[in-house]
Amino acid sequence: MTRLATTVDRLAAAVFGLALIAVGVGVLVWNTHLIPHVPHAITAPGLVSATNTEWWPWAVAGVGLVLALVGLRWLFAHTPKARVKALPLPPTAAGTISVDLGQVADAAATALQHDTNSHGAKGKAVIDRGSRTIDLAVTAYSPATVPALVAAVDEVGGQVTEMLGDARVAVRTTVHVDKHGRRDRVS
Repeated sequence: MTRLATTVDRLAAAVFGLALIAVGVGVLVWNTHLIPHVPHAITAPGLVSATNTEWWPWAVAGVGLVLALVGLRWLFAHTPKARVKALPLPPTAAGTISVDLGQVADAAATALQHDTNSHGAKGKAVIDRGSRTIDLAVTAYSPATVPALVAAVDEVGGQVTEMLGDARVAVRTTVHVDKHGRRDRVS
């Protein structure tokens, strides 16, 4: 889930949770006489007269459609991602060996992070459109350092492909440029 989706999800959960707490507290104190002048019944004459108009069914259908679409969007945002399982390598005389692609992604990101042109790097193993993928995100210090960083990315990607020896595992790298233009470099 993206950072925006996570933020919206947490905000919606907080608003919905607070609304449920408020309704629950309201129901608990309704007939306790803790709050003076609380009515015994709630009436909504405007709502009753609105249900007899021509636009009411269309309004209810529109709200229902919007809520259904929001609910579907929420469900799709929360579907679990396919887990990347260990990659089995061809059997050897010693037995079978498998490689944890998440650890390979972390190692590749660490190698790119130590490059002098890199401001930072992150790596993860994902399943993208049915294929196992090592997904790397690297940040360059400035546009001038991008060509040198791309050379390092190519080298690390080649090392990953050579180490795994499996052409079915893709390596995808996204190179970002540091927005703040920091000049401090870590050697």
